[in-house]
Amino acid sequence: MRRWRTVATPTVILITVIYFITLNQVAISDNYTFGIPFTEWDQDDSKGSKTHEGPLETKPNLPESFMNEATPQDGTTDLSINEPDLPLPASLKSSPATEAAQVGFQAEFGFQQDLELDLPMDVLKKFSHNRPHNYNPTGPKTNVYATFMGTNNPSIKDPYYIAIHSLIYRLLWSPKSRSINYAFVVYVANYVTPEQRELFAGAGAIVRELEMLEWDPQAEGIQKRWKNLFAKLNMWKETEFSRIFSLDADAFPVANIDGIFDVATEQNCIEAKLALEDYLLDGTSTCEPYVFAGIPQDPFNPVAKSINGGALVFSPSTRMHQRFLQNYLKYDRYDVKLVEQAFLNWQFDINGAFPAQLLDREWNAAFPKEDDEGKVKVVHEKIWSEDRKWLKKEWVNEWMAMSQFYMSEAFSNARFLDGLAEG
Repeated sequence: MRRWRTVATPTVILITVIYFITLNQVAISDNYTFGIPFTEWDQDDSKGSKTHEGPLETKPNLPESFMNEATPQDGTTDLSINEPDLPLPASLKSSPATEAAQVGFQAEFGFQQDLELDLPMDVLKKFSHNRPHNYNPTGPKTNVYATFMGTNNPSIKDPYYIAIHSLIYRLLWSPKSRSINYAFVVYVANYVTPEQRELFAGAGAIVRELEMLEWDPQAEGIQKRWKNLFAKLNMWKETEFSRIFSLDADAFPVANIDGIFDVATEQNCIEAKLALEDYLLDGTSTCEPYVFAGIPQDPFNPVAKSINGGALVFSPSTRMHQRFLQNYLKYDRYDVKLVEQAFLNWQFDINGAFPAQLLDREWNAAFPKEDDEGKVKVVHEKIWSEDRKWLKKEWVNEWMAMSQFYMSEAFSNARFLDGLAEG
């Protein structure tokens, strides 16, 4: 009997210790969401993050300035969400690229490092065969938003890939910036992986491959990652659409931007200023009504003539596309170190036959400043690697809202209503 007691007593103690350790591990695990430690907080805290269903019970252990509404209040929206049951992104910081991601890709700068953010893979794959949101292929010709994914990193944690997911959410789903009328197209290079495309489609985007254009100027300073950017010229072939508002992957809408299609107006070409490059090989002129609008590269310079290529509105045109293909390899006519932006500035020279329309900076706030908060509609900056408060807050809040929304019944219902894609 003594021997049994001698063995049993330490055994009971050991079991008790293991039990409490397990409880603590579960508690720690449950207090992490998005890879950010969460702590209990007072529900009366008016600064807390809220959904449409009321205050959350937890808040991120982030600077106090971050703790505004992750999902903006919108009394008219039917896309209300509940707090998800599953943990979402793993982290909001960059990390070295994984071994798989480094095949054919090497990050040159910090902002190119993979982001340890988790997408709701199962949900997005589930809806990858549904029709794109806001898209009716048999309906009348309409406008569309678009971006181009040209990075050759196969990782789904690539920062530009992740940024495009933020763009999709902002333009199709976010209460503060979503479009009611227009679809979003993600144009991809031929090497973008099937999985990457599948997740874009699941989020509601149209996914289309652009044919690559050979571009290889023999000039110093040309970076390898630039060489596929001229595929963007093939967007002008997309005559299914009336107008396209093309946004770089790091140009983030922070408010509704549907008004851009009213601001960017159709112009007539100036026939008297046509140059040799404005004629096609058959001798016919490319002079026709067109839309091409952008924000000055230096919006604070009243005599600025060049535009920033990060946010452009244009009307697709077969003849304009042919004009581009005849001219884009004439490397001596534009600054190749500014890639397709310089080429388009030549083709739409403010003093030429097809002058660009210059728009206000609110539509493409490149190099955003602290006092730009609340004053601009598009922030053009790699905000996933930003430390400035309002820019970091903009990235964090919208990513958290996106992750919660994709796990919600509202998203499932909306994608169900989009219906299954034909074929």
